[in-house]
Amino acid sequence: MSEGLRELEAARERLASREGTYGRSLTLVAETGSTNDDARAAADAGAPRGHVVVADAQRSGRGARGSVWSSPAGRDLYVSIVERVSLTPRALSVLTLAVGLGVRDACVSILGPHAERSVTVKWPNDVRVAGRKCAGILVESSSVGERIGPIVIGIGLDVNRDAWPDALREIATSLAAVRGAPIDRAEALLTLLACVEARVELLVHEGPEAIVRALRPHLAWVGERVRVDAIEGVLEGIDDEGVLLVRQSNGEVVRARSGTLRLLG
Repeated sequence: MSEGLRELEAARERLASREGTYGRSLTLVAETGSTNDDARAAADAGAPRGHVVVADAQRSGRGARGSVWSSPAGRDLYVSIVERVSLTPRALSVLTLAVGLGVRDACVSILGPHAERSVTVKWPNDVRVAGRKCAGILVESSSVGERIGPIVIGIGLDVNRDAWPDALREIATSLAAVRGAPIDRAEALLTLLACVEARVELLVHEGPEAIVRALRPHLAWVGERVRVDAIEGVLEGIDDEGVLLVRQSNGEVVRARSGTLRLLG
């Protein structure tokens, strides 16, 4: 067993006995193509709600819109969760934001309360620490006829990384880089799963409004000039359905349901 996998293995017993569902069923691998693909295969084979796949490294990790997620061994967390909750289409549209809020909670818990203001969620699927990207989320749903099938929640969290590809060097960070000390990945995994599960449960039991209400104070770039695909203007926030609101130069507020959000200089 590799050293990196041994570090993660330390979480297994505690996950099996913890309150909640995420991680009670767990697959740990030294390397895989994509944990989301593995979790999808597990879901199709009947894996229970809360089954988690964790890899020490990924060869083909991916982010939103087909982007590549750099996934070196021994440094970070690459996690995918099988979710089988029944969600309305409206709630499903907010699930990524709920997961982002949970990842944000985990980052604050790991870094300490002094990080409360510096950890934000960039709509719709990134978490930023001290102004730099620290985590990405990829939620993939499926359907069985007219019914929503198993959902796979993928999370990449930069935990101990201290080097990035050239394209990411100026925009990415890790929890260890911010804290100034290495972080135990097993502890980080326990915290991550607990926090994400809590926010998904909030969505299930209290609806999208509860997630949006909790997220608004922590939304990145509010009041800044941004672009969402062809839309440019000042970011006003999000509405009760998690749709981005951008005020254009003519005063009109435009709603963006999807797209890539960029900060304008």
